[in-house]
Amino acid sequence: MPNAAMHCDCVGVATPPSVSVCVVLFMCRDVQEQLTNDKQRPCDTHGQFGSRPLGCSCPRRACSGSRLRASPSAWPAGMAATPRALAALGLALLLGLSVAFVAPTALGAALVAASAGAARAEIEDVAIPVDGKGKTRNLSKEELIRGKRLFNVACGTCHVGGGTRTNQSVGLGIEELSGAFPPRNTIDSLVDYINAPTTYDGLKDISEVHPSIIAADLWPKMRSMKQQDLYDISAYILYQNYVIPEKWGGGKQYY
Repeated sequence: MPNAAMHCDCVGVATPPSVSVCVVLFMCRDVQEQLTNDKQRPCDTHGQFGSRPLGCSCPRRACSGSRLRASPSAWPAGMAATPRALAALGLALLLGLSVAFVAPTALGAALVAASAGAARAEIEDVAIPVDGKGKTRNLSKEELIRGKRLFNVACGTCHVGGGTRTNQSVGLGIEELSGAFPPRNTIDSLVDYINAPTTYDGLKDISEVHPSIIAADLWPKMRSMKQQDLYDISAYILYQNYVIPEKWGGGKQYY
Protein backbone atom coordinates (compact mmCIF):
# COMPACT_ATOMS: atom_id res chain seq x y z
CA MET A 1 0.00 0.00 0.00
CA PRO A 2 1.14 3.62 -0.44
CA ASN A 3 2.77 5.07 2.63
CA ALA A 4 0.94 7.19 5.24
CA ALA A 5 2.01 10.41 3.52
CA MET A 6 -0.11 9.68 0.46
CA HIS A 7 -3.40 11.54 0.30
CA CYS A 8 -6.54 10.24 -1.37
CA ASP A 9 -8.26 13.20 -3.03
CA CYS A 10 -11.13 11.19 -4.51
CA VAL A 11 -14.28 13.30 -4.40
CA GLY A 12 -16.60 12.75 -1.47
CA VAL A 13 -14.64 9.95 0.26
CA ALA A 14 -12.45 10.33 3.34
CA THR A 15 -10.04 7.45 3.96
CA PRO A 16 -7.61 6.85 6.83
CA PRO A 17 -4.01 8.04 6.16
CA SER A 18 -2.76 4.46 6.01
CA VAL A 19 -5.45 3.39 3.52
CA SER A 20 -5.20 5.30 0.25
CA VAL A 21 -8.01 3.41 -1.46
CA CYS A 22 -11.02 5.13 -3.01
CA VAL A 23 -14.31 3.47 -2.02
CA VAL A 24 -15.95 4.34 -5.31
CA LEU A 25 -13.16 3.64 -7.82
CA PHE A 26 -11.19 1.23 -5.62
CA MET A 27 -7.98 2.98 -6.68
CA CYS A 28 -6.79 6.45 -5.61
CA ARG A 29 -5.69 9.04 -8.11
CA ASP A 30 -2.21 8.75 -6.58
CA VAL A 31 -2.05 5.11 -7.63
CA GLN A 32 -3.50 5.86 -11.07
CA GLU A 33 -0.87 8.53 -11.63
CA GLN A 34 1.83 6.11 -10.52
CA LEU A 35 0.55 3.54 -13.00
CA THR A 36 0.60 6.15 -15.79
CA ASN A 37 4.19 7.11 -14.93
CA ASP A 38 5.20 3.44 -15.06
CA LYS A 39 3.75 3.20 -18.56
CA GLN A 40 5.93 6.07 -19.73
CA ARG A 41 9.24 4.61 -18.42
CA PRO A 42 11.81 3.16 -20.85
CA CYS A 43 10.72 -0.36 -21.62
CA ASP A 44 12.72 -2.64 -19.36
CA THR A 45 9.92 -5.10 -18.63
CA HIS A 46 8.38 -5.34 -22.11
CA GLY A 47 5.20 -3.45 -21.26
CA GLN A 48 4.00 -5.55 -18.39
CA PHE A 49 2.03 -2.60 -17.03
CA GLY A 50 0.02 -2.05 -20.18
CA SER A 51 0.32 -1.35 -23.88
CA ARG A 52 3.63 -0.48 -25.52
CA PRO A 53 5.26 2.28 -23.38
CA LEU A 54 6.33 5.61 -24.80
CA GLY A 55 9.96 5.63 -25.97
CA CYS A 56 10.11 1.84 -26.31
CA SER A 57 12.64 0.78 -28.93
CA CYS A 58 12.24 -2.97 -28.61
CA PRO A 59 10.28 -5.01 -31.18
CA ARG A 60 6.50 -4.51 -30.93
CA ARG A 61 5.90 -8.20 -30.23
CA ALA A 62 8.22 -8.06 -27.22
CA CYS A 63 5.90 -5.44 -25.72
CA SER A 64 2.82 -7.59 -26.07
CA GLY A 65 1.39 -6.94 -22.57
CA SER A 66 -2.01 -5.38 -23.26
CA ARG A 67 -3.31 -5.35 -19.71
CA LEU A 68 -2.12 -5.45 -16.13
CA ARG A 69 -1.06 -8.94 -15.12
CA ALA A 70 -2.20 -10.30 -11.78
CA SER A 71 1.31 -10.96 -10.51
CA PRO A 72 3.21 -9.33 -7.64
CA SER A 73 5.61 -7.62 -10.07
CA ALA A 74 2.69 -6.15 -12.01
CA TRP A 75 1.55 -3.99 -9.06
CA PRO A 76 2.66 -0.34 -9.09
CA ALA A 77 5.62 0.54 -6.92
CA GLY A 78 4.68 0.72 -3.24
CA MET A 79 1.51 -1.32 -3.75
CA ALA A 80 2.59 -4.89 -3.23
CA ALA A 81 -0.14 -7.52 -2.87
CA THR A 82 0.44 -8.09 0.84
CA PRO A 83 -2.14 -9.28 3.42
CA ARG A 84 -2.21 -5.72 4.72
CA ALA A 85 -3.08 -4.37 1.28
CA LEU A 86 -5.82 -6.96 0.78
CA ALA A 87 -7.25 -6.22 4.23
CA ALA A 88 -7.31 -2.51 3.45
CA LEU A 89 -9.06 -3.17 0.14
CA GLY A 90 -11.66 -5.30 1.99
CA LEU A 91 -12.22 -2.46 4.44
CA ALA A 92 -12.73 -0.08 1.54
CA LEU A 93 -15.30 -2.43 0.00
CA LEU A 94 -17.13 -2.64 3.34
CA LEU A 95 -17.19 1.14 3.62
CA GLY A 96 -18.59 1.38 0.11
CA LEU A 97 -21.37 -1.10 0.88
CA SER A 98 -22.20 0.75 4.09
CA VAL A 99 -22.56 4.03 2.20
CA ALA A 100 -24.69 2.33 -0.46
CA PHE A 101 -27.18 0.84 2.03
CA VAL A 102 -27.17 3.37 4.88
CA ALA A 103 -27.49 6.52 2.74
CA PRO A 104 -30.86 5.56 1.14
CA THR A 105 -32.20 4.52 4.57
CA ALA A 106 -31.17 7.83 6.12
CA LEU A 107 -32.69 9.71 3.20
CA GLY A 108 -35.97 7.79 3.57
CA ALA A 109 -36.11 8.59 7.29
CA ALA A 110 -35.48 12.26 6.56
CA LEU A 111 -38.28 12.32 3.99
CA VAL A 112 -40.71 10.65 6.42
CA ALA A 113 -39.83 13.19 9.13
CA ALA A 114 -40.25 16.06 6.68
CA SER A 115 -43.63 14.69 5.54
CA ALA A 116 -44.83 14.38 9.13
CA GLY A 117 -43.74 17.94 9.83
CA ALA A 118 -45.54 19.20 6.72
CA ALA A 119 -48.75 17.36 7.67
CA ARG A 120 -48.69 18.85 11.16
CA ALA A 121 -48.12 22.33 9.73
CA GLU A 122 -51.12 21.92 7.40
CA ILE A 123 -53.39 21.05 10.34
CA GLU A 124 -52.32 24.04 12.40
CA ASP A 125 -52.43 26.45 9.44
CA VAL A 126 -56.17 26.01 8.79
CA ALA A 127 -57.91 29.03 10.32
CA ILE A 128 -61.35 28.10 11.66
CA PRO A 129 -63.84 30.96 12.20
CA VAL A 130 -64.87 31.18 15.86
CA ASP A 131 -67.53 33.90 15.65
CA GLY A 132 -69.07 36.34 13.21
CA LYS A 133 -66.66 39.12 14.20
CA GLY A 134 -63.64 37.74 12.40
CA LYS A 135 -62.03 35.79 15.24
CA THR A 136 -60.32 32.57 14.11
CA ARG A 137 -58.23 29.81 15.62
CA ASN A 138 -56.06 26.94 14.46
CA LEU A 139 -56.61 23.36 15.58
CA SER A 140 -53.90 21.10 16.92
CA LYS A 141 -53.71 17.49 15.83
CA GLU A 142 -54.99 16.35 19.23
CA GLU A 143 -58.03 18.66 19.06
CA LEU A 144 -58.84 17.45 15.56
CA ILE A 145 -58.67 13.79 16.58
CA ARG A 146 -60.86 14.44 19.63
CA GLY A 147 -63.42 16.38 17.59
CA LYS A 148 -63.62 13.60 15.00
CA ARG A 149 -64.14 10.94 17.68
CA LEU A 150 -66.91 12.92 19.39
CA PHE A 151 -68.58 13.69 16.05
CA ASN A 152 -68.62 10.01 15.07
CA VAL A 153 -70.14 9.03 18.42
CA ALA A 154 -72.80 11.75 18.69
CA CYS A 155 -73.52 12.78 15.08
CA GLY A 156 -72.05 10.17 12.74
CA THR A 157 -75.18 8.05 12.47
CA CYS A 158 -77.18 10.76 10.66
CA HIS A 159 -74.39 13.03 9.40
CA VAL A 160 -71.86 10.59 7.97
CA GLY A 161 -69.45 12.44 5.68
CA GLY A 162 -71.17 15.76 6.40
CA GLY A 163 -74.47 14.80 4.79
CA THR A 164 -77.89 14.46 6.42
CA ARG A 165 -79.65 11.15 5.99
CA THR A 166 -83.02 12.44 7.18
CA ASN A 167 -82.92 15.47 4.84
CA GLN A 168 -80.62 15.21 1.83
CA SER A 169 -81.18 18.85 0.85
CA VAL A 170 -79.62 20.25 4.05
CA GLY A 171 -76.18 18.92 4.98
CA LEU A 172 -73.18 20.21 6.90
CA GLY A 173 -71.45 21.77 3.91
CA ILE A 174 -70.31 25.37 4.29
CA GLU A 175 -72.89 26.61 1.76
CA GLU A 176 -75.81 25.08 3.67
CA LEU A 177 -74.44 26.24 7.03
CA SER A 178 -74.00 29.79 5.74
CA GLY A 179 -77.55 29.87 4.31
CA ALA A 180 -79.25 28.95 7.61
CA PHE A 181 -80.86 31.56 9.83
CA PRO A 182 -79.00 32.46 11.87
CA PRO A 183 -75.88 31.35 9.94
CA ARG A 184 -74.19 28.25 11.38
CA ASN A 185 -70.79 28.72 9.74
CA THR A 186 -68.76 29.48 12.88
CA ILE A 187 -67.80 27.44 15.94
CA ASP A 188 -69.95 29.52 18.31
CA SER A 189 -73.04 29.35 16.10
CA LEU A 190 -72.73 25.55 15.73
CA VAL A 191 -72.31 25.15 19.50
CA ASP A 192 -75.46 27.22 19.96
CA TYR A 193 -77.30 24.97 17.51
CA ILE A 194 -76.28 21.74 19.25
CA ASN A 195 -77.39 23.21 22.57
CA ALA A 196 -80.82 24.18 21.21
CA PRO A 197 -81.45 23.18 17.56
CA THR A 198 -84.00 24.96 15.40
CA THR A 199 -85.36 24.61 11.88
CA TYR A 200 -83.32 25.93 8.96
CA ASP A 201 -85.15 29.26 9.09
CA GLY A 202 -84.67 29.48 12.86
CA LEU A 203 -88.39 29.73 13.61
CA LYS A 204 -89.13 26.42 15.30
CA ASP A 205 -87.46 24.45 18.06
CA ILE A 206 -86.57 20.89 17.02
CA SER A 207 -84.74 19.72 20.15
CA GLU A 208 -87.13 16.78 20.52
CA VAL A 209 -86.25 15.37 17.10
CA HIS A 210 -82.59 16.39 16.94
CA PRO A 211 -79.88 15.49 19.51
CA SER A 212 -79.48 18.43 21.87
CA ILE A 213 -78.38 19.48 25.33
CA ILE A 214 -81.70 21.01 26.39
CA ALA A 215 -83.43 17.71 25.61
CA ALA A 216 -80.64 15.46 26.90
CA ASP A 217 -83.21 13.33 28.74
CA LEU A 218 -84.35 12.17 25.30
CA TRP A 219 -80.82 11.76 23.91
CA PRO A 220 -78.63 9.55 26.14
CA LYS A 221 -75.44 10.34 24.17
CA MET A 222 -75.86 14.04 24.90
CA ARG A 223 -76.14 13.66 28.69
CA SER A 224 -72.39 13.44 29.24
CA MET A 225 -71.52 16.14 26.67
CA LYS A 226 -69.82 19.27 27.96
CA GLN A 227 -69.50 22.62 26.23
CA GLN A 228 -65.89 21.87 25.30
CA ASP A 229 -67.09 18.69 23.61
CA LEU A 230 -69.58 20.69 21.54
CA TYR A 231 -66.80 23.15 20.71
CA ASP A 232 -64.52 20.36 19.42
CA ILE A 233 -67.33 18.80 17.37
CA SER A 234 -68.16 22.16 15.77
CA ALA A 235 -64.50 22.88 15.01
CA TYR A 236 -64.15 19.46 13.35
CA ILE A 237 -67.21 20.07 11.15
CA LEU A 238 -65.82 23.39 9.92
CA TYR A 239 -62.32 21.98 9.51
CA GLN A 240 -63.65 19.32 7.15
CA ASN A 241 -65.36 22.03 5.12
CA TYR A 242 -62.04 23.80 4.58
CA VAL A 243 -59.81 20.80 3.81
CA ILE A 244 -62.17 18.59 1.74
CA PRO A 245 -64.95 20.94 0.58
CA GLU A 246 -65.77 18.82 -2.47
CA LYS A 247 -66.34 15.68 -0.38
CA TRP A 248 -67.71 16.95 2.90
CA GLY A 249 -71.49 16.98 2.55
CA GLY A 250 -71.17 15.58 -0.97
CA GLY A 251 -73.45 12.63 -0.26
CA LYS A 252 -73.34 9.01 -1.37
CA GLN A 253 -70.94 9.57 -4.24
CA TYR A 254 -68.17 10.07 -1.67
CA TYR A 255 -69.40 8.14 1.40
